[in-house]
Amino acid sequence: MDLLQRHLEIETAEMRRMKASPMFWLHIPKCGSSFYNTLVHMPGNCNGWPENLSINDEMFSKCFEVGSRAMCPVWCDQARLHCDQNPHATHQFLDEETYQIYKGKFVALFRQPERRLLSAWYDDSDIFRANPFISACAENRTPERLMSMDEFKGHYGSWETKQLAGKAPPPTQAPAQQPQQADVLMALERLREGFAFVGLQEEWSLSICLFHAKFGGPCRSLEFLDTRPDNRRTNATSTYDTAILNGWVDESDRPVYAEAVKIFNADLEKFGVSHESCTACYEEAGLDLTL
Repeated sequence: MDLLQRHLEIETAEMRRMKASPMFWLHIPKCGSSFYNTLVHMPGNCNGWPENLSINDEMFSKCFEVGSRAMCPVWCDQARLHCDQNPHATHQFLDEETYQIYKGKFVALFRQPERRLLSAWYDDSDIFRANPFISACAENRTPERLMSMDEFKGHYGSWETKQLAGKAPPPTQAPAQQPQQADVLMALERLREGFAFVGLQEEWSLSICLFHAKFGGPCRSLEFLDTRPDNRRTNATSTYDTAILNGWVDESDRPVYAEAVKIFNADLEKFGVSHESCTACYEEAGLDLTL
């Protein structure tokens, strides 16, 4: 029996979970707001959180993420789950101090870069294309104008790299600033060394199952709900034809996403997670496996 297998047998899910506490969710836009359901419903994280409360628009209105994060210090144990001091800062950019404090405790889901960008482009509620930017909590949400695709790529491309490297973008009215190679290298280093969990938006069910295989806790039906579908009118999460990008690729985020996929696949193997092994998790959550 090799040393890795021995270590896995000795190290329990609860030990891994405590080592990763307080978990700090780095929420990258269009990579799964619903993941917050998993974090707040982990046993012991948020004992004040109503048992069957899903974080969605019905409970917390149109700016549900701000509303739900505002309840974090009230309902959650901050020794187990990081609560943002400013609940409006829903997509944080990791400065050096924050990274060093929470190194090894970050959790995040990642998404194929061009499809992540297009998900934001087509969002029929958050209106990412608005210029100037409009908060989800604003009373008047009528855009002054909508960005062109070239403007949009400049401002909302490479956000995985920007958030990891702490490169907050300028206001939408200002010229966009693109990450440098040093930023990409920093993002890769932080992803490899600073994260307790890496999931993939495209592999949602496997990501949730892997999280529980790694850290324990029951699988719940609300973790598998898409509380923020790309199209609110049809309640659907879409796949996208990238032809609209005219050959543009996100040169900064592609290597970061590739590293996230590598880490994710390595953890699947390490913890023996597959759709077959996750059957018990899916059944516990009441999923209809025939879909």
